Amino acid sequence: MMTAARCKELANHYKALSSSPDISESRAFVLGNIAKSFAGLAGQLDRLDAMARDEETVK
Repeated sequence: MMTAARCKELANHYKALSSSPDISESRAFVLGNIAKSFAGLAGQLDRLDAMARDEETVK
């Protein structure tokens, strides 16, 4: 399963790729969007983990 930490790593990787000076503007845009998507997924997975922890303490 994909983890929040791995998503953050991938977000950083794609963000760095999007900043490369030797790529087209359209490729940089797409890579930046991929980075944002991985960052968003990391946030969602963090929230899901927090909910699971909270639910365990209630039981």
